[in-house]
Amino acid sequence: MISPLLLVSLFVAGLVGGLVALPMRSPSAKVSWLCLGGTFAGGAFLATALFELGPEAVESLGVWGGLGGMIGTIGFLFWLDRQGHHAHAEMHGCHPHGGGGSPAKPYILGGMLGFHSLLEGLALGSVSQGAAQEALALAILFHKATDTFALAVTLGRYGFSAGKIVLSTLILSLASPGGAWLAAEVNLGGWEVLHGILSAATCGTFLYLAGFDLLVPELREREGRLWKGLAAGLGFALVGYAAWSGRCC
Repeated sequence: MISPLLLVSLFVAGLVGGLVALPMRSPSAKVSWLCLGGTFAGGAFLATALFELGPEAVESLGVWGGLGGMIGTIGFLFWLDRQGHHAHAEMHGCHPHGGGGSPAKPYILGGMLGFHSLLEGLALGSVSQGAAQEALALAILFHKATDTFALAVTLGRYGFSAGKIVLSTLILSLASPGGAWLAAEVNLGGWEVLHGILSAATCGTFLYLAGFDLLVPELREREGRLWKGLAAGLGFALVGYAAWSGRCC
């Protein structure tokens, strides 16, 4: 059994993250905030990949299976960007020409974030009530808003309308509580291999986006490097702490 209040809290946390990022798509938004939002999301993605998704993939698929899934996903995204006319450098929101790169990338990101949120919800619903469930719920709550924030920032950079960003935020916000409710109601034994495959693919996606689109291009520029680095460090630290708190308790 899982608390309805916990499910509502997970939904609200995700909704808040996406709505906070919504003003960043406005043409009048200051470019410095776009840069900081992007590097914050990059740091959060990097920590999620290193501390959560990577270990989950290796545990489910073994070292070579997990690494193979991550590398294969990174290679696919690299190829996808090449098909986008070598334009991924156009993506960062600091620049007035807006998003570039493969037009499929925001959909891939949304799908991977959705799978990740669903999986962590399934894990939460599978844990018996008590200290373990409370610790895992706290860890999910800590970085739920960063997931929806990162998706909203990315969709805004690709020119998505406010309505589509809000709809995407709503769907992503429902994924974790929906997965938790499903796991609490249905026996989901035997899904470990699927979990590992999706974790490896999501890990590769997050590593690619953090490195090639959000962190390296932004931190390469001298303007605002200190603040962008601090924003990235904050995103990394928040998700890292959430992952650590979920394991130590």
